[in-house]
Amino acid sequence: MKPWLIVFRKEIKDLSRDRRTMTNILVLGGLLGPVLAMGLLMLTMKMVADDSVKTIELPVQGAEYAPVLLDYLAASRIQVQAPVKDPAAAVRAQEVEAVLVIPKDFGERLRQGRPAELMLMSDHSRTRAGIVRSRIKNAIETYSSAIGSLRLNLRGIDPGISQVITVHDQDLAPSGGAAALLSFLPYLIIIGIMQASMVVAADLTAGERERESLEPLMANPVAPEQIMAGKLATNVLLSLAVLLLSLGGFALGSRVVDMGEVGLYFDLWSIPLLLMFLAPLAFMFAALMSFVGAFAHTVKEAQTYLSLLVLVALMPSMLQMVLQSRVQGVQLLLPVWSHNYLVNELLRGASLSWSEWLLPSVGALLAGAVFAILAARLYRKPGFIF
Repeated sequence: MKPWLIVFRKEIKDLSRDRRTMTNILVLGGLLGPVLAMGLLMLTMKMVADDSVKTIELPVQGAEYAPVLLDYLAASRIQVQAPVKDPAAAVRAQEVEAVLVIPKDFGERLRQGRPAELMLMSDHSRTRAGIVRSRIKNAIETYSSAIGSLRLNLRGIDPGISQVITVHDQDLAPSGGAAALLSFLPYLIIIGIMQASMVVAADLTAGERERESLEPLMANPVAPEQIMAGKLATNVLLSLAVLLLSLGGFALGSRVVDMGEVGLYFDLWSIPLLLMFLAPLAFMFAALMSFVGAFAHTVKEAQTYLSLLVLVALMPSMLQMVLQSRVQGVQLLLPVWSHNYLVNELLRGASLSWSEWLLPSVGALLAGAVFAILAARLYRKPGFIF
């Protein structure tokens, strides 16, 4: 049997005995992401569904100046409430979602055929307030359009003459808040792989130093590259196990939450596709963590280095979540950046070309090979043990 296989079997056996470490790797790395994602999706869908049909309670300042408008709002499931003492403070304190302010000259300006103004006060940074604000604005705009059409009809003018161009806005994005989940889902998958690689790398290098089991292993008449390869294979195997567990968790979660209603396509058939696509990324992270973990002499030191590395390595994924830019051409060779974008495309049901499948894997494998070579060189240095 080849030396690296012996090391591989030895590391697997050691890790299997450490139930706490294996629980941390498999449960936290593999299942935490699906639980968070499904919980977020269920909460978002429930919030959007509830807020789109329930009656809105809207405090109105100056309600006596626009009784007809308030009757129209009531017909649109917007219940007028008594005015508040300080509208701005009430909105900031989240006592109310929005406040409508009607000026004294509102009715007079309408009678004169002049533009009348209203002020709708809300906190634009809050998702729930945004849904409420949208419903109120749509109701007021519909009321305004109806009055404008009546004015033109009274003057014998076709209201359609004022509509020079009509734009039909067709939204092709996933509904129910799933667009935000689309950008978040690949991040959860990738961070699960990194979490597993980080824990394994810290245990197989700095952990063995603390347990004083590394020196007897390195004292064997075996090339250091073989020992490194056995440890790297262990890391890759566990990273793939976490990836498979995570994908399985998302597939099972899709049975609990009907993701098809919000434009997400994730089922059992997605598992082999995503596993094949993300497997090179697992190899790259395992090699990267093994390389960085070889510098540390204690588990705490290794965790410090690797935690900082996780933040740096996830920057492309976080940027992709914010920018939502298309990845094409040479950019496909950039690991994490391209994987984050293309996983989103797969979940949208898009078909990928052969280059979009191949180039991210090539980029991840090349980067992983470089980190594996650097880790092997560290294993050869005397300072690695002494």
